[in-house]
Amino acid sequence: MCNILIVTHAFLPDLDGGIIVAYDYANLLVDLGHKVTVLSKEYKNPIQSTKFTYIQIPNKYGEYFWMYNYGTFLKNMDLDGFDLILLNQCPSAAIAGKYFSKEQLSRTVPIIQGVEVEWVYRNVDLKSNLFYNVFLRMKHYHRKCLMSCRKIVSVSDFHRQKVISAGDFQSISNKFQVIYTGIDKELFREIPSDFRKQIVAFDKDILLTVSRIEKMKGLAEMLSVYKRLIEKNDRYIWVIIGDGPYLQSLKEEVKREGLATSVIFLGRRNRDELSYYYSAADCFWLLSNYDECLPLVYLEAQACGIPAIGRKKGGTQETIQDRRTGFLVKSDEECLEILLNREYRYIEKDALRDFSASFDKIQATQSLIS
Repeated sequence: MCNILIVTHAFLPDLDGGIIVAYDYANLLVDLGHKVTVLSKEYKNPIQSTKFTYIQIPNKYGEYFWMYNYGTFLKNMDLDGFDLILLNQCPSAAIAGKYFSKEQLSRTVPIIQGVEVEWVYRNVDLKSNLFYNVFLRMKHYHRKCLMSCRKIVSVSDFHRQKVISAGDFQSISNKFQVIYTGIDKELFREIPSDFRKQIVAFDKDILLTVSRIEKMKGLAEMLSVYKRLIEKNDRYIWVIIGDGPYLQSLKEEVKREGLATSVIFLGRRNRDELSYYYSAADCFWLLSNYDECLPLVYLEAQACGIPAIGRKKGGTQETIQDRRTGFLVKSDEECLEILLNREYRYIEKDALRDFSASFDKIQATQSLIS
């Protein structure tokens, strides 16, 4: 049994892919017999009743000076008692680079899966760059951590290559290991669902989107595609699950386009509810404009038996087998044609099951700590 610390600046109840990765790893490591402690920033309504020990860093210096909050707290924390320290996402590696000793860094494994390039190594926003990389010196400390750590885990080959190139890490490229984040096969699987009956869409195809609702997720472009789709054939219903800063604007645009009766907003749903919606849908689609690291929603959808459509860019390319388990599109026009021709009907269930099954959470967890 190992004593493992997971440092993840952001955690539940915040919600994004990287946070879910930390939460899942913490639970799986406990299930595998390890002692786990999770360290994050302070929340007003933190999660309760966890399998692992959960510690929050007091917000002594305010939200913007989060790095100093950790510095004060870590002075009184016995890091030497941990056999392994997992650093989830970009801020955690910078924290370790600033406050950990060389010996402590040798027991760390940074998990790179976010904004390392855009936020640290190639930050083109002057104000942001001055604050994070001049004042907080995040680039210096992040690089120090990666140079001195035990190994570096990337959640996709795309992101591994991106960070190596942006950070000039060719000399330590052998330290980078790709470990695809697994999905929970018990949670994400095809199940009986009466959701189609609830929305009275027996004669229509349900297109499903599960995402944080922000503009860079491509939702404005998707609405444009959907409008043209409905104009040609009104057999579709678009169901959107998620919350975020672009939600109200998207709802207003849907109303302006006269699509309120065929676009259904369900808001945020718990993860353990998602299979119910995935299993009722005909196709999952999300045309994110981000260079996503490894977006798990595409894999979750496929594990529940429905094909997925995503842009042919970033780590999305590693979550869909083009024309076998879904479609990787280069343009909105290509997506429109696929939807209009209902090409997703020809994707075989066996292919979806086989591909999604290769993303195994337990195997990923074991590789992480090996």
